[in-house]
Amino acid sequence: MTPDIYGYAYFQTSGFSPKLAPVVDEVVRWFSFHSQGPAIPEIAARMQELADVARAGVADVLNADSEEIMLGENATIGINVVANGIDWKSGDNLILSSHEHPGNRLVWYNIARLHDVELRFVEMTDDQDRMREQLTRLIDNRTRIVSISHVSRRTGVRVAARDLVRIAHERDVPLLYDGAQSVGAIPVDVRAIECDFYVFSGHKYLMASQGTGGMYIRKDRIDWLRPVWIGSRSQKDFDLQGNMELLDNARRFEFGTRNLPDQIGLGKALEIWKSVGWENVFDAIRRYTDRMKQRLEEIPRLVLETPLPYDRSSGIVTFRLPGHESGAVLQSLQENEKILGSSLEFDSEGIRLSTHVFNTEEHLERLVSGLQRILRTGR
Repeated sequence: MTPDIYGYAYFQTSGFSPKLAPVVDEVVRWFSFHSQGPAIPEIAARMQELADVARAGVADVLNADSEEIMLGENATIGINVVANGIDWKSGDNLILSSHEHPGNRLVWYNIARLHDVELRFVEMTDDQDRMREQLTRLIDNRTRIVSISHVSRRTGVRVAARDLVRIAHERDVPLLYDGAQSVGAIPVDVRAIECDFYVFSGHKYLMASQGTGGMYIRKDRIDWLRPVWIGSRSQKDFDLQGNMELLDNARRFEFGTRNLPDQIGLGKALEIWKSVGWENVFDAIRRYTDRMKQRLEEIPRLVLETPLPYDRSSGIVTFRLPGHESGAVLQSLQENEKILGSSLEFDSEGIRLSTHVFNTEEHLERLVSGLQRILRTGR
């Protein structure tokens, strides 16, 4: 299961994962097959059949129905489908958190600019009572949607997902979860959460190709969304006079030509993780992340920003070395210990690491040694 990571201690899965060799092989295999003649009926039918296997795999992971799954290129595609599918009115508002990825910010910033919509922000915090109180206070009768990360990309905080949905639904407001940092890292059950929309990317914890991902759309929300993003293959039928009938499932938002080999590769990744056992995957990430937090806490002056209890966090660990700029720290770790992590925008000292099942004890020892070197030498 160990990917080829060129000798790096690779702690960047929450950004872009290395790929599993069987996934790469699967993509190449079906790209070669498809390239023989994409319009040949038996080739086209086989490719679509395997893409539908991937769709079923996504539905299985999320505890959804296949009819509720839209396959796309990333999480942001799904956010755009929802954002542009709402019939906005001047004076409406929407609610985000303070920790959102640009993909879950810029889409809504654009909506606010285009439609004279107010942006409101819940502070992402480990204090779940405070988050519940904030959301209750911010929602009113002009709130059209809440769009928030299930797991914070900045601190790894895991929100009380069902509680926030309950608050939104009490005011008849739909809630979208950005699951880019959760799917593949922690259990996700959209039925239990009862959210309206859930988006994810395949290129992070699932370790599938770039350009894979999708969205869960709860059945009763499919028709609720205005079909702004549609095209060829969105329809059941149409004529030459302007009449059309759209598909009655989430596939109505999949239009145009798609890279089916990549989607098949996503299906292969899901198959691999299912064979390993999702509970084994989640447990391995939990144990390694807990060990990382423990070792980091032993380093003098280091400030850990991720909650210690794993049920309130995830595979993301964020920390800072006060007085040390994150870019310089990361560059030094990369050049001297071959450690790969990431910095965070609007935070000069914050360093984010993310763990997965392929990370080893030697990677962790290398990290601790590198940080101690920097604190000891100042370089």
